[in-house]
Amino acid sequence: MYGNINSAINLLLLIPLAASLLIWAAARWNNRSLLFAMHLIAAAATSLAGLNCVASVLHGEKYMILNDFLLFDSISGIFVLVISIVGLLINLYSVKYISWALESGEITFSDARLFFSLSHVFIFTMILSVVSNNMILMWVAVEATTLSSVFLVSLYRNKRAIEGGWKYVIICSIGLAFALYGSVLMYSSAYHVIGDAHSAMLWTSLMEHAGKFDPDLMKIIFIFIIIGFGTKAGLAPMHTWLPDAHAEGPAPASAFLSAVLLKCAMAAILRYYTVMNRVPDLASFLHLVMIIVGLASVIIAALFIIRQNDIKRMFAYSSTENIGIIATALAFGGKVGIFAVFFHIINHSVTKALAFCTSGNLQEIYGTRDASKMGGLVRIAPVTAVVFGISIFSLAGMPPFAIFTSEFYTVAAGIQSHQYPAVALFLIGLAVVFYGLVKKFIQVTFGKPAGEVKHSSEVSIMANLPLIVLAAIICVIGIMPPDGLVSLINSAVSVVLNQ
Repeated sequence: MYGNINSAINLLLLIPLAASLLIWAAARWNNRSLLFAMHLIAAAATSLAGLNCVASVLHGEKYMILNDFLLFDSISGIFVLVISIVGLLINLYSVKYISWALESGEITFSDARLFFSLSHVFIFTMILSVVSNNMILMWVAVEATTLSSVFLVSLYRNKRAIEGGWKYVIICSIGLAFALYGSVLMYSSAYHVIGDAHSAMLWTSLMEHAGKFDPDLMKIIFIFIIIGFGTKAGLAPMHTWLPDAHAEGPAPASAFLSAVLLKCAMAAILRYYTVMNRVPDLASFLHLVMIIVGLASVIIAALFIIRQNDIKRMFAYSSTENIGIIATALAFGGKVGIFAVFFHIINHSVTKALAFCTSGNLQEIYGTRDASKMGGLVRIAPVTAVVFGISIFSLAGMPPFAIFTSEFYTVAAGIQSHQYPAVALFLIGLAVVFYGLVKKFIQVTFGKPAGEVKHSSEVSIMANLPLIVLAAIICVIGIMPPDGLVSLINSAVSVVLNQ
């Protein structure tokens, strides 16, 4: 760790918040270059601050600051790592994407200023949600992610974008009302056991006293938590907001929602799971709930994926499938299963960021999201074709790409726990997804365009550079994950399993 930990965590939170205000104020000069430069500098500064904090918890260290309201441990470190690296690359891509939208007249300079300003507020709320030691503060932060991102979703202000934004905010807010009720019940139960109002809200205290909690009440609370935060995470059948919000927003906003935001909701579920896994006679119930929502998410998403022509909606349903994979790995449990949870969180974040950013390239090239009107991508834009292929084959679970590895660990965990019917259903769902995704890749890359091609040439290097980096990360962590990353995940596994 470089520098004082208190200052480092505070800086991590302050940089995106201050950047948002500065971008909003300075961009009034109506200077596009200044707007883009401020956005990129702020994104890079946030990323460096995040990586600095992550370096402090690679081997299981834990830090609490601000009267224990904030907690930075290995679990927080995994999510901050995702926000720092994936968020930076999405922000880098967003500059070129917003340039396209400005040049085409789809948005105004004021819209671009709003997009960049709210992007940093969004990052702030996501960071706050994953470093909160206070469960109510965490709920507030997750709710704030909705409010800060809904205007990103509806940036284009057409009928479908506004409808997607409203659907997103209403369904997620209703879902989070269930999470709030579960949190209040959790606090009431904890206060009865701990006897201190402040400590009864802290994850660190809840984990210490979990053995004294009432198992029956914890079952009720966990159902509320799964419905509440599961809605925000995109778990079936609470996922209905997700296809519209992901499809109608700008490609960078969709990338943020799928690659980062959904994981913040999963972070909340993981915190509750970590506490409740310590409650006597509760583990089998937790695993049953997670296996039901996990497999339901995989199967339902698979059935939608094979019939989608809209590229972004297909990727949106893939998000539900992959959140289902995470839930299934959590249900299988054990060291291998929990390792698969965290590894898949990272793998899916990188892959889905690449997928949605690539969809921005496709829309710029073909002028549509409809895959049935695309074709010949390998001849028109070979670099985009390669990164599109890497994103598709990683999402499809093809070796040696990142997602195959975490899916392999998930299956191994299911076999180790002797849950053979669940493993069989899981594999069937993955096979259907593989078919649907690869079929669409072949159609877009090698087929003949059925519609008019908007730009019959490769997009600029500034658009492709972040995609190439994301594709390289997918290959590296799929073949040989860095030792530091493995150490961080193992530390998080130890926290969840209380080892």
